[in-house]
Amino acid sequence: MTFPMPPNEVERLQALHRLNILDGRLPSGLDRICSIAQSLFHVPVVLMVFLDEEVAWIKSGSNSELSKEPRALSFCNHTVMHDEVFVVPDTFADRRFAEHPYVKADPPLRFYAGAPFTTEPGVRIGSICLVDHVPRDFTPRQMNLLSSLARVAVDELWLHHLERSGLAPATEVLPLARKVSLDFQLEPSITSRQVRAGRGLLNWSVRELAEAAKVSPMTVKRIEASSDVLVVRDESAKAVRRALEEGGVEFVFSPDAEPGVRPR
Repeated sequence: MTFPMPPNEVERLQALHRLNILDGRLPSGLDRICSIAQSLFHVPVVLMVFLDEEVAWIKSGSNSELSKEPRALSFCNHTVMHDEVFVVPDTFADRRFAEHPYVKADPPLRFYAGAPFTTEPGVRIGSICLVDHVPRDFTPRQMNLLSSLARVAVDELWLHHLERSGLAPATEVLPLARKVSLDFQLEPSITSRQVRAGRGLLNWSVRELAEAAKVSPMTVKRIEASSDVLVVRDESAKAVRRALEEGGVEFVFSPDAEPGVRPR
Protein backbone atom coordinates (compact mmCIF):
# COMPACT_ATOMS: atom_id res chain seq x y z
CA MET A 1 0.00 0.00 0.00
CA THR A 2 1.15 3.54 -0.70
CA PHE A 3 0.86 6.37 1.79
CA PRO A 4 1.44 10.15 1.79
CA MET A 5 4.91 11.36 2.73
CA PRO A 6 5.53 14.66 4.58
CA PRO A 7 7.84 17.02 2.67
CA ASN A 8 10.09 17.31 5.75
CA GLU A 9 10.37 13.55 6.33
CA VAL A 10 14.08 13.64 7.15
CA GLU A 11 13.60 16.35 9.77
CA ARG A 12 10.57 14.50 11.14
CA LEU A 13 12.53 11.27 11.59
CA GLN A 14 15.38 13.13 13.26
CA ALA A 15 12.94 14.64 15.77
CA LEU A 16 11.46 11.20 16.50
CA HIS A 17 14.83 9.55 17.08
CA ARG A 18 16.06 12.48 19.18
CA LEU A 19 13.40 11.67 21.80
CA ASN A 20 14.69 8.08 22.21
CA ILE A 21 11.24 6.62 22.80
CA LEU A 22 11.31 3.69 20.39
CA ASP A 23 13.15 1.50 22.90
CA GLY A 24 9.84 1.23 24.75
CA ARG A 25 10.69 3.53 27.66
CA LEU A 26 7.62 5.71 27.52
CA PRO A 27 6.56 8.08 30.32
CA SER A 28 3.83 6.71 32.57
CA GLY A 29 1.83 9.88 31.97
CA LEU A 30 0.90 8.56 28.53
CA ASP A 31 -1.16 5.81 30.20
CA ARG A 32 -3.24 8.43 31.99
CA ILE A 33 -3.74 10.38 28.77
CA CYS A 34 -5.01 7.26 27.00
CA SER A 35 -7.35 6.56 29.91
CA ILE A 36 -8.68 10.12 29.84
CA ALA A 37 -9.24 9.88 26.08
CA GLN A 38 -11.18 6.64 26.44
CA SER A 39 -13.41 8.19 29.12
CA LEU A 40 -13.93 11.44 27.22
CA PHE A 41 -14.79 9.97 23.85
CA HIS A 42 -16.26 6.57 24.81
CA VAL A 43 -14.33 4.64 22.19
CA PRO A 44 -13.17 1.03 22.44
CA VAL A 45 -9.64 1.75 21.21
CA VAL A 46 -7.16 4.55 21.93
CA LEU A 47 -3.72 4.36 20.31
CA MET A 48 -0.55 6.39 20.31
CA VAL A 49 1.40 5.91 17.11
CA PHE A 50 4.97 6.93 16.29
CA LEU A 51 5.97 6.74 12.64
CA ASP A 52 9.49 5.52 11.91
CA GLU A 53 10.88 5.19 8.39
CA GLU A 54 9.12 1.91 7.59
CA VAL A 55 7.46 0.95 10.88
CA ALA A 56 4.57 2.36 12.88
CA TRP A 57 5.27 1.88 16.61
CA ILE A 58 2.05 1.60 18.56
CA LYS A 59 1.12 2.13 22.20
CA SER A 60 -2.31 0.65 22.85
CA GLY A 61 -4.24 2.02 25.84
CA SER A 62 -2.47 1.28 29.13
CA ASN A 63 -0.15 -1.28 27.55
CA SER A 64 3.39 -0.14 28.38
CA GLU A 65 4.94 -2.13 25.53
CA LEU A 66 5.23 -0.80 22.01
CA SER A 67 4.00 -3.07 19.24
CA LYS A 68 4.71 -2.47 15.59
CA GLU A 69 3.14 -2.81 12.18
CA PRO A 70 4.19 -1.86 8.64
CA ARG A 71 3.98 1.90 8.37
CA ALA A 72 2.01 1.59 5.13
CA LEU A 73 -0.98 0.27 7.11
CA SER A 74 -1.19 3.19 9.52
CA PHE A 75 -3.92 5.81 9.21
CA CYS A 76 -1.48 8.04 11.08
CA ASN A 77 0.33 8.67 7.79
CA HIS A 78 -2.54 10.98 6.89
CA THR A 79 -2.66 12.61 10.34
CA VAL A 80 0.98 13.76 10.25
CA MET A 81 0.46 15.60 6.96
CA HIS A 82 -1.07 18.63 8.72
CA ASP A 83 -1.64 20.25 12.11
CA GLU A 84 -5.39 19.70 12.21
CA VAL A 85 -7.18 16.69 13.66
CA PHE A 86 -7.74 14.12 10.92
CA VAL A 87 -11.17 12.49 11.01
CA VAL A 88 -12.74 9.71 8.98
CA PRO A 89 -16.37 9.47 10.17
CA ASP A 90 -17.10 6.33 8.11
CA THR A 91 -14.32 4.43 6.38
CA PHE A 92 -16.85 2.51 4.26
CA ALA A 93 -17.82 5.81 2.63
CA ASP A 94 -14.24 7.02 2.05
CA ARG A 95 -12.58 5.79 -1.14
CA ARG A 96 -9.12 6.14 0.38
CA PHE A 97 -9.85 3.46 2.97
CA ALA A 98 -12.69 1.32 1.68
CA GLU A 99 -10.29 -1.47 0.69
CA HIS A 100 -7.94 -1.11 3.66
CA PRO A 101 -7.24 -4.42 5.47
CA TYR A 102 -8.38 -2.98 8.81
CA VAL A 103 -11.59 -1.72 7.26
CA LYS A 104 -12.29 -5.14 5.79
CA ALA A 105 -11.39 -6.92 9.05
CA ASP A 106 -13.85 -8.33 11.60
CA PRO A 107 -14.71 -6.18 13.44
CA PRO A 108 -14.01 -3.43 10.92
CA LEU A 109 -12.33 -0.12 11.57
CA ARG A 110 -15.25 2.20 10.77
CA PHE A 111 -14.28 5.44 12.57
CA TYR A 112 -10.91 7.13 13.01
CA ALA A 113 -9.85 10.43 14.57
CA GLY A 114 -6.20 11.38 15.04
CA ALA A 115 -4.42 14.44 16.44
CA PRO A 116 -0.74 14.87 15.51
CA PHE A 117 2.13 14.92 17.97
CA THR A 118 3.82 18.18 16.94
CA THR A 119 7.25 18.58 18.54
CA GLU A 120 8.06 21.86 16.77
CA PRO A 121 6.33 23.86 14.04
CA GLY A 122 5.59 21.61 11.09
CA VAL A 123 7.27 18.55 12.62
CA ARG A 124 4.85 15.75 13.50
CA ILE A 125 6.24 12.46 14.80
CA GLY A 126 2.99 10.56 15.25
CA SER A 127 -0.47 10.90 16.74
CA ILE A 128 -3.01 9.97 19.38
CA CYS A 129 -5.92 8.28 17.68
CA LEU A 130 -9.40 7.08 18.46
CA VAL A 131 -10.87 4.03 16.74
CA ASP A 132 -14.40 2.66 16.74
CA HIS A 133 -16.12 -0.21 14.97
CA VAL A 134 -19.15 1.88 14.08
CA PRO A 135 -19.31 5.17 12.16
CA ARG A 136 -19.75 8.28 14.26
CA ASP A 137 -19.65 12.07 14.13
CA PHE A 138 -16.86 14.10 15.69
CA THR A 139 -17.63 17.66 16.72
CA PRO A 140 -15.28 20.68 16.63
CA ARG A 141 -15.26 20.66 20.45
CA GLN A 142 -14.16 17.02 20.45
CA MET A 143 -11.44 17.86 17.93
CA ASN A 144 -10.16 20.59 20.24
CA LEU A 145 -10.14 18.19 23.20
CA LEU A 146 -8.22 15.54 21.26
CA SER A 147 -5.74 18.15 20.02
CA SER A 148 -5.22 19.29 23.62
CA LEU A 149 -4.47 15.73 24.72
CA ALA A 150 -1.92 15.43 21.91
CA ARG A 151 -0.18 18.58 23.13
CA VAL A 152 -0.08 17.29 26.71
CA ALA A 153 1.36 13.98 25.43
CA VAL A 154 4.13 15.82 23.57
CA ASP A 155 4.98 17.74 26.73
CA GLU A 156 5.18 14.43 28.63
CA LEU A 157 7.56 13.07 25.97
CA TRP A 158 9.82 16.13 26.20
CA LEU A 159 9.87 16.05 30.00
CA HIS A 160 10.69 12.34 29.91
CA HIS A 161 13.50 13.07 27.46
CA LEU A 162 14.89 15.83 29.71
CA GLU A 163 14.81 13.58 32.76
CA ARG A 164 16.58 10.72 30.96
CA SER A 165 19.16 13.13 29.53
CA GLY A 166 19.97 14.57 32.95
CA LEU A 167 18.84 18.04 31.86
CA ALA A 168 16.09 18.32 34.48
CA PRO A 169 17.71 17.95 37.92
CA ALA A 170 15.39 17.36 40.83
CA THR A 171 14.61 20.44 42.88
CA GLU A 172 15.93 20.32 46.45
CA VAL A 173 12.97 20.22 48.79
CA LEU A 174 12.76 21.18 52.46
CA PRO A 175 11.37 18.38 54.66
CA LEU A 176 7.94 19.17 56.10
CA ALA A 177 9.26 19.37 59.66
CA ARG A 178 11.78 22.03 58.71
CA LYS A 179 9.13 24.04 56.87
CA VAL A 180 6.94 24.12 59.97
CA SER A 181 9.79 25.19 62.26
CA LEU A 182 10.85 28.16 60.15
CA ASP A 183 10.29 31.49 61.85
CA PHE A 184 8.79 33.17 58.79
CA GLN A 185 5.74 32.30 56.71
CA LEU A 186 6.35 30.40 53.51
CA GLU A 187 3.83 30.64 50.73
CA PRO A 188 1.89 27.39 50.18
CA SER A 189 3.83 24.84 48.18
CA ILE A 190 2.87 23.91 44.66
CA THR A 191 3.73 20.71 42.87
CA SER A 192 5.00 20.00 39.39
CA ARG A 193 1.81 17.99 38.84
CA GLN A 194 -0.30 21.01 39.75
CA VAL A 195 1.57 23.11 37.19
CA ARG A 196 1.01 20.50 34.48
CA ALA A 197 -2.64 20.08 35.45
CA GLY A 198 -3.21 23.84 35.59
CA ARG A 199 -1.74 24.26 32.15
CA GLY A 200 -4.02 21.47 30.93
CA LEU A 201 -7.10 23.22 32.38
CA LEU A 202 -6.24 26.35 30.40
CA ASN A 203 -5.33 24.35 27.28
CA TRP A 204 -1.96 26.14 27.23
CA SER A 205 1.18 24.80 25.65
CA VAL A 206 4.50 25.07 27.47
CA ARG A 207 5.34 28.05 25.28
CA GLU A 208 2.04 29.80 26.06
CA LEU A 209 2.56 29.39 29.81
CA ALA A 210 6.14 30.62 29.45
CA GLU A 211 4.97 33.73 27.62
CA ALA A 212 2.27 34.44 30.23
CA ALA A 213 4.79 34.01 33.06
CA LYS A 214 7.54 35.88 31.20
CA VAL A 215 9.99 33.00 31.63
CA SER A 216 11.67 30.73 29.10
CA PRO A 217 9.94 27.53 27.87
CA MET A 218 12.92 25.57 29.25
CA THR A 219 12.20 26.99 32.71
CA VAL A 220 8.61 25.74 32.53
CA LYS A 221 9.81 22.31 31.38
CA ARG A 222 12.30 22.09 34.24
CA ILE A 223 9.65 23.09 36.78
CA GLU A 224 7.26 20.47 35.43
CA ALA A 225 9.99 17.80 35.38
CA SER A 226 11.21 18.53 38.90
CA SER A 227 10.56 16.43 41.97
CA ASP A 228 7.01 16.83 43.04
CA VAL A 229 7.01 19.63 45.65
CA LEU A 230 8.24 23.12 44.84
CA VAL A 231 8.51 25.57 47.73
CA VAL A 232 7.36 28.78 46.12
CA ARG A 233 10.32 31.01 46.89
CA ASP A 234 11.95 30.88 43.47
CA GLU A 235 10.91 33.85 41.35
CA SER A 236 10.37 31.74 38.24
CA ALA A 237 8.06 29.32 40.08
CA LYS A 238 6.18 32.28 41.53
CA ALA A 239 5.76 33.77 38.06
CA VAL A 240 4.43 30.47 36.68
CA ARG A 241 1.94 30.13 39.53
CA ARG A 242 0.84 33.75 39.15
CA ALA A 243 0.30 33.31 35.40
CA LEU A 244 -1.87 30.23 35.95
CA GLU A 245 -3.90 31.96 38.66
CA GLU A 246 -4.46 35.00 36.45
CA GLY A 247 -5.55 32.62 33.70
CA GLY A 248 -8.28 31.21 35.95
CA VAL A 249 -6.65 28.32 37.85
CA GLU A 250 -7.05 27.90 41.60
CA PHE A 251 -4.42 25.91 43.49
CA VAL A 252 -6.09 23.64 46.05
CA PHE A 253 -4.35 22.41 49.22
CA SER A 254 -5.95 20.04 51.71
CA PRO A 255 -4.38 18.28 54.71
CA ASP A 256 -6.09 14.99 53.83
CA ALA A 257 -5.63 14.96 50.05
CA GLU A 258 -3.01 15.50 47.39
CA PRO A 259 -2.59 19.12 46.21
CA GLY A 260 -4.72 19.82 43.14
CA VAL A 261 -6.12 22.51 40.90
CA ARG A 262 -9.58 23.58 39.78
CA PRO A 263 -11.11 26.35 37.67
CA ARG A 264 -11.87 29.55 39.52
